[in-house]
Amino acid sequence: MRRLPRTTIRFLSVSLQALSYAILCIVAIIGQPVAGDEVPRRDRLHRQILEKRQAIFDGLQVDLESVETWCDKHELPEAIPQVEAIRQSLASPEPNFDPPRLVTTEVDGTLPLDEQQWRLQIQNHRRERGAELYSLARQALRNGFPSLAFSLISDVVRVDSDHKYARSVLGQLIFSDPQRKEEPGYAGEWVSQFEKQMRSGSKPQTFHPEFGWIPITSVSRYEEGLRPWKGGWISAEKEAEHRRDFRNAWEIPSEHFLVKTNVSLEVGLELSQKLELYYEWLQHHFAAFFETPAALQDRFDNATLRGSAQKRGPMELHFYAKRDEYQKRVEGKVPPNLETTGYYSQETRTTYFFMDRKERTLSTLFHEATHQILDIHTLEARRAAARARAQRTRQKPGDWGLGERSNFWIIEGLACYFESFEINDGKVSIGRPDHVRFVRAIERMTLPDDQFYLPSKEFLALGKNDFMHHPQVAPLYTQAAGFTHFLMHYEDGLYRDDLIALLAAIYRPDGDYILQEPSLARIAEVTHDAFDQQYRTHMQNLAEQLNVQPDESGVQTP
Repeated sequence: MRRLPRTTIRFLSVSLQALSYAILCIVAIIGQPVAGDEVPRRDRLHRQILEKRQAIFDGLQVDLESVETWCDKHELPEAIPQVEAIRQSLASPEPNFDPPRLVTTEVDGTLPLDEQQWRLQIQNHRRERGAELYSLARQALRNGFPSLAFSLISDVVRVDSDHKYARSVLGQLIFSDPQRKEEPGYAGEWVSQFEKQMRSGSKPQTFHPEFGWIPITSVSRYEEGLRPWKGGWISAEKEAEHRRDFRNAWEIPSEHFLVKTNVSLEVGLELSQKLELYYEWLQHHFAAFFETPAALQDRFDNATLRGSAQKRGPMELHFYAKRDEYQKRVEGKVPPNLETTGYYSQETRTTYFFMDRKERTLSTLFHEATHQILDIHTLEARRAAARARAQRTRQKPGDWGLGERSNFWIIEGLACYFESFEINDGKVSIGRPDHVRFVRAIERMTLPDDQFYLPSKEFLALGKNDFMHHPQVAPLYTQAAGFTHFLMHYEDGLYRDDLIALLAAIYRPDGDYILQEPSLARIAEVTHDAFDQQYRTHMQNLAEQLNVQPDESGVQTP
């Protein structure tokens, strides 16, 4: 075998080293977040889906206008205002749409033929456009935008309220109440599996607006002012005396919560209902946190009703009538020099509050409920991660601390963000720019005398200890709330799913990357410099909306 000259071998050695170095450089470049081609691609995909969504709604407007024209041609002047009202109600996507509960009845065959025809035309148009929106929702999910996909599912049931696949994705099925089956026009209701179980069986219950879930056979006694007590019935006044002692507190069960309170049944029921609405909102808008991508894809592709593979008891909340009762309960859990109005204990998995008459909002409730919901739903995943990490590092297993080494900002930032969750007449609003948390974030970024901003590369890397003991911890909380708002709302929610992916990586660590810290920049494929610039732009835009500026006296006012 012929041997290569020594110079040739040396040349090949140098060339291979150079090639290896080049490959390493390429790999390093690919592995880094980029702000060049990738961000426009994601942005483009996101915008394309939003444009298709609007195009479907525009097409529906054309469809309904054609029905108006048909009615005019067939001399049906009384039908035109009805069609116009439907068309106006479906002019564009509507956030936070609350779908109707009742199943739509078929067009009445006893109506005049012309009326049957225009109603059937509307029904067919709505079904066709609903099917298009459902296909678009599946496309959004495949392209990595689960939050947008669920928003499109809301569009589907708004356009076609009986779209069974969309309803199934929302965890709803048809229930026919035996108590109502004789009612004219009653074809059933869209309810959760929990509600169906409560209203079925040999001892069905009903949800009473004043008393919550109670047996149907007990409604008349409740309305007479009687209450069950130790196997018998006593007056509501007598019951209230017993319930003042928290050991005898009212217990208000719901699908996901158990509220205990010694304030009143009415207050407890109000808290319970608002917690359930908040939980439902989270399930729909943060679905990628609660379920794996594969599970979500299966829900959309197979449209099967979500089962309860992981059974867990209701989340417990204690609401005390007096501060001293609350203080006694959280003693030893909260630092003695820290005054709180609410607290979630990871030790007991329970949230504690008292009736603070100074606080007229439920911001603290939603803040602590956020901690509770996210923690309890991912507890087993973190225990498994702790065991896997101990195996990898050959150390004794311990607890998995949230945000211990980095990313602690999102733990508190998200809870602060959800303080803006509000419910008015059953409608949800969230992220309102004039909420105090966001006003302070705007001021910290835009007002020269009040500026504070830790660059995202440093800010996102802070672990719990460094964050909580930082000399500027209060401004860090403000920045955390502001940064969460930025990721939730910038460019129509461009980074919303990246925020949720980061949150899932922190609360539900991936066993394959157990020793690697999650990185928002890596998930979003965006540089930290780009984040800094976009956050600044977002805050400036909010400042312009609110006209945040110093007044003549130097006091900063929105």
